[in-house]
Amino acid sequence: MDKAKVLVIDDEKGPRESLRMILKDHYEVALADTALEGLRLVEEFQPDVVFLDIKIPDMVGTEVLRRIKETDPTIEVAMVTAYAAVESAQEAVRYGAIDYLTKPFGMNEVLRVAERAVQRRRERHEREAFLAQLQSATSTLSQQLQELRRKSEFADLSTIYEGLASAHSSLESQLDGMARLRAIGEIAAEVAHDVDNFLSAILVRIELLQARIKESADLDTAALETALQEIAQATMDSAHAIARISLTATDPYEPAQTVHLNQLLKDAVNLSAAQALPADATRIVWETEELPPLAGNAGGLRTALMNILINARQALAGSGEIRLRTYREGDEAVIEIRDSGPGIPPEVLDRVTEPFFTTKGAGGCGLGLSIARKVITRHDGDLKIKSQPGEGTTVTVRLPLGERRASFDLAASAVPEVLLVDDDERLLVLLADYLRAAGLQVETATSGTEALQQFERYLGTYHRAPQVVVTDARLPDLVGTELARRLKERAPLTRVVLLSAYVNAGVQTDSPYLDAVLAKPCDLSVLLREVAGLADFPLN
Repeated sequence: MDKAKVLVIDDEKGPRESLRMILKDHYEVALADTALEGLRLVEEFQPDVVFLDIKIPDMVGTEVLRRIKETDPTIEVAMVTAYAAVESAQEAVRYGAIDYLTKPFGMNEVLRVAERAVQRRRERHEREAFLAQLQSATSTLSQQLQELRRKSEFADLSTIYEGLASAHSSLESQLDGMARLRAIGEIAAEVAHDVDNFLSAILVRIELLQARIKESADLDTAALETALQEIAQATMDSAHAIARISLTATDPYEPAQTVHLNQLLKDAVNLSAAQALPADATRIVWETEELPPLAGNAGGLRTALMNILINARQALAGSGEIRLRTYREGDEAVIEIRDSGPGIPPEVLDRVTEPFFTTKGAGGCGLGLSIARKVITRHDGDLKIKSQPGEGTTVTVRLPLGERRASFDLAASAVPEVLLVDDDERLLVLLADYLRAAGLQVETATSGTEALQQFERYLGTYHRAPQVVVTDARLPDLVGTELARRLKERAPLTRVVLLSAYVNAGVQTDSPYLDAVLAKPCDLSVLLREVAGLADFPLN
């Protein structure tokens, strides 16, 4: 493997040479004595890691950091500072630096920071490549669904069969690569665990569908569509699971959708079947009541239920019964999953939801029930497990309805999906009403100062920021691009849309802090599509 590249930007020769001497045996090292020279080398040398002096004379250190991240967000930056500027270095860490060194620094300290930075960059590239592969598979399956919906009958199923074979091969290679993700901390291990299950479900569905196509040239169109929809759903859940690794400004289990628990449970049963033994004879017994919809995260809840069901199937080892019961009790929706397996010893029962605790040896990673508890807790719910050796196990999930859900929704919606900023109050009301009618949560501000104050309140109180900010280009106290810069410094994942009547009149619209620019007045439907796309909000 080629050596990783490290760039040192420091105007003092002593520290600059010290870093070169410490790093040169382990990394390919380049040096710069000015910020401008360093920025030039960032583009030419393409380093993996930059050691950056916080007090470099020709440019403020945080501005150099910002420009490096603009060039390539995956470059890891470690700040170098004297003790007097430690607070500035800590601020830079909040802006995206991985760490900071104080002068004089030791050899082991430098190597530790460099190694951690290189490792994080490599892991990030692996995750992005993996996600890109998965999204490609999702696209392939989506195309199959679209093709199916365009035709009521298939004269020849060979094209569908070949497409499924290609997707199967791609997914198998991704499944083989899951072991790499399991070593990247608890969150990534959770993701690897979930995606492992989803991919297994997809592969089984594809294999069954291919077998049915081979057996019959007159395959029922409805059955084919149902199978492909299950495959596409599992693939999308896999992509959402991997995307959780990169989420820092939003909660990956945020309950932001209307979900139907009975349907989610049915989906989870189908997905868990992929973990069954070849000769599995498990009986599924249903006892469900009609439940009102509730606020939830469909992917998270489906994953939680799937993990519980997989554990139940594994306990039965291919022979036994799983009883599924749903009902309403007071202000709660209740799901009971009861298996007739061997049960769980008391000394184990208290630990089964601990991360990485497993009784399955090398075949288990101890995350299924840990993930399930985390999801249910995030939904303001409760998960309880009752079991006795020889008497099976019952997992009971309770989720809030009615008044409890109303108060929970209030907390969940305290931070809007969209913040609108414009000094024209009539236009502000019009835009807000239009976006709200589409289902988006919207708050408004009439100046840049007010928008920044609201933003700080969201971050300080709820540790979250709006997903999208839509701002006028010319506010009474601040230009839109400057507002965008300040918002991005506080929450880099927030998307900013600029509305301007002066797109062709000298107003800067190519700012790196802008994610979209729309001319004023703009078509409201265009604005809605832009905002919904940036917020990953589904439109009907």
